[in-house]
Amino acid sequence: MILRLIAPLVLLAASIASCGGAPEAAPTDSQVVAEMTDYKIAVNVPGAKAGKTKIGVRNLAAMEHSFEVIKSDLPPDKLPVDGASAKANEDGKVGEIKSIPAGKSASVTVDLQPGKYVFICNIAGHYQLGMHTGFTVEAP
Repeated sequence: MILRLIAPLVLLAASIASCGGAPEAAPTDSQVVAEMTDYKIAVNVPGAKAGKTKIGVRNLAAMEHSFEVIKSDLPPDKLPVDGASAKANEDGKVGEIKSIPAGKSASVTVDLQPGKYVFICNIAGHYQLGMHTGFTVEAP
């Protein structure tokens, strides 16, 4: 009797688990890895040396995100926001990935000059919800 009740639950759990799958790994040879969850960006290192840098971005979230690299001396949470579009100002943008579907990975290679940068998701409203982090680039 108990087996008859448990068996359908086990099958249901197995089918749900097989649908989602694990998120893709970051692209190989990425010097920096950024992991995006819903409303947060975390990087594996706080900074890098100036020069060409491959940034691998993993979208661990349940929704699509974008990824922008912006050179700015402003704190990560203080970029100006356009009220009409609900997007952060992208002045100083040096690289981007326009769309990263949920569970997928992508990369962008940028030529980083010494200074401060902000990594953001600029889908409407996401920046304001916390999808930003600072990054520092030092002279080689």
